[in-house]
Amino acid sequence: MPFLKDFLINNSTKIILWKIIPGELSETHLSKEDIDLIKTRKGKNSKEYFLAVRKLLENEDPELTIDYDLRGKPFLNKQKGISISHSNEIVAMGISNEIDFGIDIQHKTDKIFKIKSKFLSKNESRFLGKTYNIEFLIKVWSAKESIFKALGKEGVSFSNDLEIDTINDKDLFRVGYYKKDNIKIKFDLDFLFIEEYIICYAKKS
Repeated sequence: MPFLKDFLINNSTKIILWKIIPGELSETHLSKEDIDLIKTRKGKNSKEYFLAVRKLLENEDPELTIDYDLRGKPFLNKQKGISISHSNEIVAMGISNEIDFGIDIQHKTDKIFKIKSKFLSKNESRFLGKTYNIEFLIKVWSAKESIFKALGKEGVSFSNDLEIDTINDKDLFRVGYYKKDNIKIKFDLDFLFIEEYIICYAKKS
């Protein structure tokens, strides 16, 4: 079961999922550049993720090729935006006619409780309190990962520079912000759910 599902976010953006089956994909159809790149990937899972992304891209448009800037952010040879994420056995690729967006996928696991102090802001910590709601915490973490990818900046502190709006209890976590010095950038957030995974899409407002 390789190809899993795709989601249409809007008229120009799609998120496509691939479920990893170890050993299913081979390197035989990779370009010379990608063969060189995959050699730098450490660990079996990293290579499986790499191959899955190339397969998704090939299925979407065989003329699309992917490269990376100096910060490791992926970009395409055509005027389209791309964002990539993986968690456990699922790879997610967002592709769009827009550029300033990011996606993240997270498997629901109670490991999130061990790292929450590293990414929650003071306001978020007050709102969530001593919550044992895994979904709330995963959504905040995934939202910040998505915003971070959309920003494409180095040196971003998840707990100090990124803030998820926790005011509107009725519609939780629909807006997030990057705040640093005199800069404030707003992001709209959308969440998708499949099996035991949460996916977040972040786009500059």
